[in-house]
Amino acid sequence: MSGIDTVGSSIEDSDEKRAVGDVEVVPSTDEDLYIDPAREAALLRKLDIHIAPVMALIFLLAYLDRSNIGNAASAGLSQTAGLVGTQLNTAVTIFYATYVAAEIPATILMKKFTPSIFISLLMVSWGLVTLFSGFVNSFASLMVTRLLLGVFESGLFPCLTLYLSSFYKPAEMGKRVSYLFVASALSGAFGGLIAFGILRMEGVGGRAGWQWLYLLEGLVTVLFGVTVYWLLPDGPEVAYYLTEEDRALMRIRFRQGAIYNGNQHFEWSKVKDSLTDPKLYLNGCAQLCANVASFGFATFLPTIIRGFGYSVLTTQLITAPIYFWAAIIYITVAVFSDKVGVRTPFLVPLALCTVTGYAILLSPVTALGARLFACFLCATGIYCIVGLNITLLTGSQAPYYKRATSIGAQQAIGNSAGFIAGNIYRSKDAPRYKLGASVTMAFIVMASILYSIQGWNFKRLNKIRDNLTPEERQKWIDDGAEGDAHPDFRYPF
Repeated sequence: MSGIDTVGSSIEDSDEKRAVGDVEVVPSTDEDLYIDPAREAALLRKLDIHIAPVMALIFLLAYLDRSNIGNAASAGLSQTAGLVGTQLNTAVTIFYATYVAAEIPATILMKKFTPSIFISLLMVSWGLVTLFSGFVNSFASLMVTRLLLGVFESGLFPCLTLYLSSFYKPAEMGKRVSYLFVASALSGAFGGLIAFGILRMEGVGGRAGWQWLYLLEGLVTVLFGVTVYWLLPDGPEVAYYLTEEDRALMRIRFRQGAIYNGNQHFEWSKVKDSLTDPKLYLNGCAQLCANVASFGFATFLPTIIRGFGYSVLTTQLITAPIYFWAAIIYITVAVFSDKVGVRTPFLVPLALCTVTGYAILLSPVTALGARLFACFLCATGIYCIVGLNITLLTGSQAPYYKRATSIGAQQAIGNSAGFIAGNIYRSKDAPRYKLGASVTMAFIVMASILYSIQGWNFKRLNKIRDNLTPEERQKWIDDGAEGDAHPDFRYPF
């Protein structure tokens, strides 16, 4: 079976409960590996029902807590904290200093501390930081909260992506990673609606509306973070919602993915394999380009819409349908991408759709309808291209610890875009923000080029494997090829 049609989980072959991932892959016959498609479909539905809502809500809360600075700033935070010049941009940017630095260690630490403990701890920690952000009264205190928020949110996305790979095959990951990005898009929609409601609490208890925004959103994150400890089992073998029959199916799925899973024990050589793999850096650079758009869009869309002449409260309402549109498009594309088994043919056209949106924003067109339409065009591609590119990475890196390192490294590279996105939407460029739109458009064009190169390279590597003679294939194996270097591994494209 090819490396694409495999599962990245860690399931033990006995009934004894062991640490997640401690599995020795044993040879199996084709008959041993057979799964009735109807039974597997039922298993996937059960996994989706129990995993998707939790993962989506975690990610939604994370994006709400990191991007609500845009809503807060437009509602009085800037005045209360005495922000001048580019200090708001600096506060947005500084988040990524600690966010980027901690991503690789987080994916490795999650296995040591287990997902239920580690992810719950991250949520409670950043929720408390968000809550205390409601007491910010200076530029210095705002900077401290943003730095701490970056530390505790840093491991979230790579850890959640790695967690998903513990249950799903790479060919199934497009739809499942979409849960996270749909949640991030919905956070923009709900963020505007929530802000619209909470900001009307201006003066309640002697506090400003933006303070209540931080206080209430932080409290919700803390409370849900505590429940995550029970809602996220550490792996399929200990998942409370799986029957023994379900676990047996998961073990077969694991054995189907022997190449993809490989040795589940930590080895520094796998970290080295990841960090010396050119495919990682090609994918990471494409992610950086796309993230310049997604970060800027998520943080500054309220500011851009406000520049169209709307009031603070109306701005929050207008952002909602744009994000809902982005969510609907992404889940549709992700499902169809999984169905046809390709990613790159979706990535490039969607990137160019976003480019078109920014081109309209840069044009002399002043009609309000046209400029709002441009925002919808921008949203059409932004979340799709980020998510599908990550899906390509998870399907092209094996075994487990190489994949874990690569996810963290790719996110570190990609999230460095925050240093750019946080500084290109300057208050002095309002209301058109030509610098922000121009830089974003250039990066998306570059992303489309990198996606094309990446897809071509994966097809090239697959062709080399397809053309191997039996003797050449055996030599690769004798030379120790494993994981994505194994001759039977096939790259998604």
